This record gives sequence, C-alpha cells and structure tokens, in this order.
Amino acid sequence: MKFTSILKAAALTAATLGLLGGAGRAVAHNHASSEPAVRQTGTLLAQAFDAIAINEANFLVVSVPGSVAQPHRLFVVEQIQPSRPCWTVANTTGGLTQINALWNTFDFSGVCRLQRDSNGYAVRLNGQDVAGARFEVNQRDGDLLLQFAPGTISRNRITIGRTNGISPTGFAQIQLNPGWSLTKRTFNGQIVSSNLVYFTNDLTLAQIQGGETGGTTPPVTPPVTPPALAFNDIRGNRYANEITRAASLGVISGFPEDGTFRPIAPLTREQAVSVVIETAGKILPSSVIAGRDQQVFSSPFPDVAANRWSAVKIRQAQQLGIVTGDAGTGNFRPTDNVSRAELMAMMYKLQLVRANAGAGDTTSGTPVPVLDPATGGLIPNVSNPPAFSDIAGHWGQNPIRQMAAYCAIATPLNETGTSFAPNTNALRDYTAAAAVRAIDCPAARPQ
Repeated sequence: MKFTSILKAAALTAATLGLLGGAGRAVAHNHASSEPAVRQTGTLLAQAFDAIAINEANFLVVSVPGSVAQPHRLFVVEQIQPSRPCWTVANTTGGLTQINALWNTFDFSGVCRLQRDSNGYAVRLNGQDVAGARFEVNQRDGDLLLQFAPGTISRNRITIGRTNGISPTGFAQIQLNPGWSLTKRTFNGQIVSSNLVYFTNDLTLAQIQGGETGGTTPPVTPPVTPPALAFNDIRGNRYANEITRAASLGVISGFPEDGTFRPIAPLTREQAVSVVIETAGKILPSSVIAGRDQQVFSSPFPDVAANRWSAVKIRQAQQLGIVTGDAGTGNFRPTDNVSRAELMAMMYKLQLVRANAGAGDTTSGTPVPVLDPATGGLIPNVSNPPAFSDIAGHWGQNPIRQMAAYCAIATPLNETGTSFAPNTNALRDYTAAAAVRAIDCPAARPQ
C-alpha cells in the first residue's frame, strides 16, 4: 500500500460508510480518567501504580456458568461487609470445591463486590502490570484452568489456577497455583477507586514462560533482546511489534520520503480501505479477490475518480459490501479522516465476508469465523471481552462489540480503561494492530 501525502490532522467525521445504516457527522471528544495515564513498553506497562497485599480470606476466585460460546467465566467476589455471606462452600470432593453463589439471592450492594471482567482484574508480574492480558477459563481433561494470554493476539496461555474438577452446578472455586496471589492496585499509596484485583506473581513473564513457579527470590534471567523494529519512530509505541508485523506482511507501509511510519497520525477513509483490502488478501480465498475488479475505467463513487490511486481498492471494497456511498449524495469522501468506529465497521464486514466465503485462510489453513445462526453475527472466540462504557446507542455499537469478542480486534483507546472512543480518529498504529489481529488470530485459537 502506498500513502502519497502527509495525513491531515483535521477533526474527523463518522458520517456513514453505509455499512450499518450510517450515522450523522460525529464529534470527536476526550474522556477524562480518574487514574494516571500509562504507556506500554513491550508487554508491560510503565506507570506509577503499585500493589498492596489483601486478606485473601475475603475473596473468592470462582468459575461461573457462561454461554454456549463461552461456557465458563471468571468472577472475583469480595466480601466487603460481614452482614450476609456472599458465598458458602456447597461441597468439597477430591480437591474440587463447589460454591453456593449466595450473591445471586439478595441485593448484594455494599455487601459483596463482583469483578466480572478484565476491567476488574489484571495480571501483575515482577512489580509491573501486563498490558493486554486476556483471561480465560478453559476446560481441559476434566478440569477447568484459569489462564491468561499475555497479549491481545498472543496464542500462548499461562495457567494461574484450576478448579480440580468440574462442578455439576457450574460454580467452582479456582485454586491459585504456587507463586500466585491476589493483591489490589494502588496509586500514591491508596487503593484505586475501581478496586482492581491483581493476579500477582514475583516472576517475570519470561521466567514463567520458562517453567519457573514463583517465590520470594526469583532467579536472575539474562536480558531479552527486543525484536528489530521496522521504523525508528515507533520505538516505545504500544503497537510497535504489531506495526512491524503489519509492515512485513505488506499491509501498511511507511513514508518513503523519510522512512518514518508516523504512528499517531490519523488515516483517511481511502487509506483505511487500502489497509482492509490488503488484509483481505491475506485471509480470504484467492478466488474471492480475483473475482473482483483488478482495474477500473469508471468512478466507483462520484467523488472517486477512476485514475485515483485508491480507486481499485475502493471498488473492490464496494463489491465485497465493505463500503457504500453516503445516503443522498452517493459520495465516499476519500480524504476525510476515518473514525475508530468506521474502521471497526470495515473490519467487521470483512470478517462476515470471510465467514460467508466458507474456506480456510489462504496463508495458514485455519478455520474461518463462524456465524451464529440466531443473530447472524460472529461467534466470539475471546473470553471476557471488554465492556466499553461509551458505545451504547452509537451506530457502531454492534461491530465494535463483535470485534472486541473476535480476536480482540477492538480494544480500549490506548489499550487502557473502558473507553473505545468511537468517534475519535483511527490512528495508523492502532489500524496496523487491528489488521495484524485479523490476520494472525484464527477463528479457533489454540488454547
């Protein structure tokens, strides 16, 4: 893909792509946070957060019944007032501890605190937060394992604990493995308002992946040489590795005039389409792309000339049903900035095309996404996807949610907090990451 001009920094619009019925012009806005900003370095967050030990007798780490797509879910329950018990032990057999979920039987406000998703718990290793950790409760050989993936697209799974059996009621206590404990996040010595619970280990990620179990005096490991980066100006960027991967795949390129990537520059709508079509070429059967126009002799949209650099890719996206023109004018507005919601709508439409194509990846042979016959959407393959606080009622709510639950393509703004910021410009770094996640994450990920 070639970018021919410096990207504009003008205020974006989220006017309709014609993907999901459209929306009017959107207003970019920022969301204030009560916690300090953080930035990612490698897989760890560099921040002023700390952790404090807690009385684990007041906490229950428990597997609870989920859905067909996600049979088992993780809850962390805290008894914050003794007036009524939040849970009791129903039975203990062979190491399996079945739980009575009493919090479901009364108004537990002020008595119990339930942390139900990854906004309520995180992983902390060797004194640092792990960025993008995904929690899963996976069934293995008659047992349930509490595991986490150490990154948004990582295929590795690290086991934190297990239930030692499967409860007939679906509620079973998860016993933490040696070396793991619960702590709470603090800032300036105070527990943060979210009461976020850490699953904590004294070891580094490399030590845990090397098979060590943890303890108070972890052994010293040699420093890890960071991977080579494709561009000098992405060093320290939270998406640096994914940008490098995207460049190696040819999905997105840098600027030839100075060799930079400009990770925090916004993209135009035609540039976003170019990334999506390059991504399509990696995951769709070759016949699907080959069956679309390879050159154009007429304008795909009234404001896209046939000789425009992006015209062929825009025509292909139009033929695949990924984009349509604005209602009334039929215009595409190729040079307008694309919003994060619009980018997710394009990615969602691409995955629907992939699912309906009914064939494996052209590069890896892995299964395609699976459609839910009841909803017509994608069956999730991410446990506990983020619940965004700012998309309710937004025209892009459904594709954003779908992409959060499929390969973690949709993640919070800057990978922190609960805001997706749907009307904010989609930046080049996040766009590269979204493309890599769509390519590298198969529909049935190895656990």
